[in-house]
Amino acid sequence: MKFSLARVSPEYSRFRRLVMGLLAVACLSIAAVSWETYSSFRERENATRAQAETYVQTIVVHVSDSIQIVDSALIGFANAIKALPAQKRNSAAAIGQLLAYHDSAASDDFRAIFIDANGIGVVATKNVAVQGTSYADRGYFKAHLGKQADQGLYVGEPMIGKITKKRIFLVSRRVESAQGEFLGVIAAPVDAARFASMFALARLNKDISITLLHRGGKIIARVPLFEQSFAASLLHPDLFEKTQEAPIQSFQANSSVGDHTMIYSSRALENMPLDVIVGISVQPLGQALQKDLLIGGAGILLMMTIMLLSTQVALRSYRRLELSKQALEESETRWKFALEGTGEGEGEGVWDWNVMSNEVHFSIRWSQMLGYAEDEIENNFDAWISRVHPDDKSRVIAKLQACLEGKTPVYLSEYRMQSKDGSWKWNLARGMVVSRDATGRAHRMIGTQADITDRKQTEQAQVHKIIEAAPDPMLLIGNDGIIAFANGAAQAAFGYAFNELKGQNVDDLVPFSSRSSHAHYRKKFETSKTQHPSNLNRPLTAMHKDGTEFPVEISLSSFQLDGQSVVIASIRDITERKCAAELLQQSFTQLRRLSDHQENIKENERKRIAQDIHDDLGQNLLALKMDVDTLYARTGGTHPKLNKRVSVVLNNINATIKSVKSIMNDLRPAALELGLYPAVEWQLKQFERRTRIACKLVTVAHEAALGLDADQTLAVFRILQESLANVVRHANATEVEIALSQDERGFLMQVKDNGKGLQPGDRRKANSFGLMGIKERIHALGGELIIASSLGNGTALSISIPMRSPHRFNNMQHLF
Repeated sequence: MKFSLARVSPEYSRFRRLVMGLLAVACLSIAAVSWETYSSFRERENATRAQAETYVQTIVVHVSDSIQIVDSALIGFANAIKALPAQKRNSAAAIGQLLAYHDSAASDDFRAIFIDANGIGVVATKNVAVQGTSYADRGYFKAHLGKQADQGLYVGEPMIGKITKKRIFLVSRRVESAQGEFLGVIAAPVDAARFASMFALARLNKDISITLLHRGGKIIARVPLFEQSFAASLLHPDLFEKTQEAPIQSFQANSSVGDHTMIYSSRALENMPLDVIVGISVQPLGQALQKDLLIGGAGILLMMTIMLLSTQVALRSYRRLELSKQALEESETRWKFALEGTGEGEGEGVWDWNVMSNEVHFSIRWSQMLGYAEDEIENNFDAWISRVHPDDKSRVIAKLQACLEGKTPVYLSEYRMQSKDGSWKWNLARGMVVSRDATGRAHRMIGTQADITDRKQTEQAQVHKIIEAAPDPMLLIGNDGIIAFANGAAQAAFGYAFNELKGQNVDDLVPFSSRSSHAHYRKKFETSKTQHPSNLNRPLTAMHKDGTEFPVEISLSSFQLDGQSVVIASIRDITERKCAAELLQQSFTQLRRLSDHQENIKENERKRIAQDIHDDLGQNLLALKMDVDTLYARTGGTHPKLNKRVSVVLNNINATIKSVKSIMNDLRPAALELGLYPAVEWQLKQFERRTRIACKLVTVAHEAALGLDADQTLAVFRILQESLANVVRHANATEVEIALSQDERGFLMQVKDNGKGLQPGDRRKANSFGLMGIKERIHALGGELIIASSLGNGTALSISIPMRSPHRFNNMQHLF
């Protein structure tokens, strides 16, 4: 029996293909929605991590600057105490006067105490009675004891102040004399509540926690719950271990307060045992994910419902579908982009631009965002571009042109548009070319527009809040040099109210004599297009409202705000630092003068001792020798035994005279009286005989020493002696060459050996007193020292000394 299958109708085949296609679309849609949901979640998570890292970087800068301000005061105290005479370094009155002077310039919250080397309190600011109190058992004192003690800033763990009863942590520095003698410790408490207040201002919402943690594991400041968490150990062991693994960390962990998960970012402060930890709750991420899943699921369910309905009416509507295919494709293109191109929230307007005819279709919502009815705006390109802010117009057109030419796949631009009431609103426009001809010329472009005015205002308020929380004076300056915002520290530094600073030209804060150079530096920074902080690294002067001038350091940073390039200027008053530097330079100059004076005293004393030995001991020994010679001659034939004994005495006297002459030459060589050249020859012979190191003297006749006075001759000779001593001690050389020459510029000497050469870092060793002595002698003569050395190739010391009495020489060739 044969069976025949009914012929399948074309309509059924189309229906089956339609159903299969709809199923494929459903699968792809589910996959696309799932991927979009996952991507959105990951983007939000990465944005949260970036936000936490930005918070950490900002908070680290503020905390570091605040502590460095206190450290600068401690350094100033330490240098001032160092500069006191030795008899006043433990004087409560003298040190109290120094602290009182600095205290008058410091804030009311600043306190400082000086503890002597025995751990006994000497004096403190704010009239706190500490004299006689023992601090020897305090951690901030013990940390600076001993030769191997930390020379930098010590940061202690949090504690409750015994005097102020405030929540504080102590910072301290070791105070030394110029010779490295331990004089004591200068310490100051830092109020942790200040950091808590700064953290509270920096928080944008309750999902953010900011913690300042001591490496010892105790919390200094935490927001929220500052008072409850102060000085408490970090309860979450995993969180503490994470912060100790590396200076910069980003990780996810459970919160130490509550049971919810947070994204953390931590950063260690440079050269301080402190970490800043910022945590942001992931609960909003979970809520957003749930919302995305709900919307995606609803969309998929709606799509499936539509698909089922579509299959039921597919056969009846197929012919009608063919007739409306072209209109449907245009509608799908427009609204598909509207759905896929949105990202700023609900209520976005849609625009459809026919590039060839210049006709633009604006949606009702697009017109409503600007306060217009649907029929109040003409449907052309000029109606849109004429409402764009003049400052934004060129930038908007450039981006639009780049998209039309295919240089960028998507048009994305933020700009201001004028609404019907005359106000300016910020808008975010997105668009893409959906139709091009065979040559690539754009025919049609579709996009959306969203009102982002609230977001822009929030961003601006956040920037102002961060700047206001900064301890240093900070100004927000436009490209035209006009001040847009100034924090409280800037108002206090310059003496102006906020309304006076806002709108003022930044050049008005600079003395008139410095304005041209200041404008040059600012212009140079603007044209560099840098987005990174830049220190001008040159002395600048600012001017107070009352006309007072003060030195400052300025750090500039450029970034984009509201689509415009602006500059943040961070200003620091360096008056105290300059005073400390001047005091240090004065001390250095006095030490050099003292060194020169000591050398002169030493040389004069050598000369006096040598003269006394010659005049007294030498003459007495000579007279004794003559008497013994006479006795030896007279007893030769009559008293043989006595004559033999006298011979021994005579030999001892001769040896003593030789020893006395050697001592006199060591103190002050007699050859120096004949000039530098004979003295150098004598010294090299003595050196060669004593060390077995071959010596070679190269000079231009005996006139090489002409033009040097007695002091210069002696100094050059001592430099030669010290150089030869360094060769013996360090060079392991077998040959030494000394070259003397002279021209119109001055006297020149080079000491060159064939030893092992200097190791990297040998010149900076703390105990390299030989080179240090040579440098000081040359500096006292107004000369110059050049050291040329490399491993295995020996060392060459070249010195040049200007003549005090100029001479002219003809046909002389100096050797180096």
